[in-house]
Amino acid sequence: MKQILLSNGLSVSSVCLGAMNFGTTTSKQDAYAVLDAFLDQGGNFIDTSNNYAHWQGTGDESETLLGEWLHDRGCRDKVIIATKVGFDRKGVGAGLKKEQIEYWCNESLRKLQTDYIDLYYAHTDDMSTPMEETVAAFDSLVKQGKVRLLGGSNYDTWRFSEFNYTARDMGCTPYTVMQQRFSYLNCRLDLKPNYIFNENVGRERLRYLEDKDIPLVAYSCLIRGAYEDPSRIPENYVGGARYETIVKMAKEKGVSTSALVVAWLCNVHRMKGFPRVIPLFASSKLHHFLGNCEGAELTLTDEEMALLTNA
Repeated sequence: MKQILLSNGLSVSSVCLGAMNFGTTTSKQDAYAVLDAFLDQGGNFIDTSNNYAHWQGTGDESETLLGEWLHDRGCRDKVIIATKVGFDRKGVGAGLKKEQIEYWCNESLRKLQTDYIDLYYAHTDDMSTPMEETVAAFDSLVKQGKVRLLGGSNYDTWRFSEFNYTARDMGCTPYTVMQQRFSYLNCRLDLKPNYIFNENVGRERLRYLEDKDIPLVAYSCLIRGAYEDPSRIPENYVGGARYETIVKMAKEKGVSTSALVVAWLCNVHRMKGFPRVIPLFASSKLHHFLGNCEGAELTLTDEEMALLTNA
């Protein structure tokens, strides 16, 4: 699997494995099978959070299972672990105050059975806490060696930028990765997201990331199987001609539509106005996951990329 260099030289796979449901709706056996296969395929980028999946359990399950897998396989030095802080856990714990960031970082380290986190995200913005407090708290973790890189998820573009300007002025560590909802299908702008900052990526954000050379980790990129079953396309996405275009090309190439979505995301940085995109997805079924991973290795011509992008 192809590798991508992040800002401090960390090398991550071109796709990211989402571990959100590991230990809850995805059993330990199935999770281990997917993790082992991902590692065997050359994948190394794994995404979790300090609250996954609290709507199915306590919120400790995903990090705990990953920690057990890292211990059982002895592979900590072979993977890049991303986790998060800031969202609620069963209605409590939300925020990016100094004490919250420090507490939950230590909890994540304990559950993951490691002494460092490769990429630590603010899971969502916290406008009630002074930006300077959040910046300093995250920077302290980097200086202590507990965290290697910082990222922001579920931020307005201007707030993400403000964090980085504040970090620069304070001589602190900036966000160098953004994680946000993004897929091939376009999103309706007239509908509100579930959470205030839970916006789908738009063109302005893409241009910002391209200009700043900041990679986008695209979550919900396969829209929960909607590319294989159009009846599952949520109301906030637009199907139509764009959907028909990618389905037709996938059939011509003999791959699943989801795999072609992954291929488009992995290659869209070749198009003007787009940053490097790292698709983030998962599946409890190993064959589905590996089939989608095939998209990372698909070759798309400039003409094919233009056709898909401009549909």
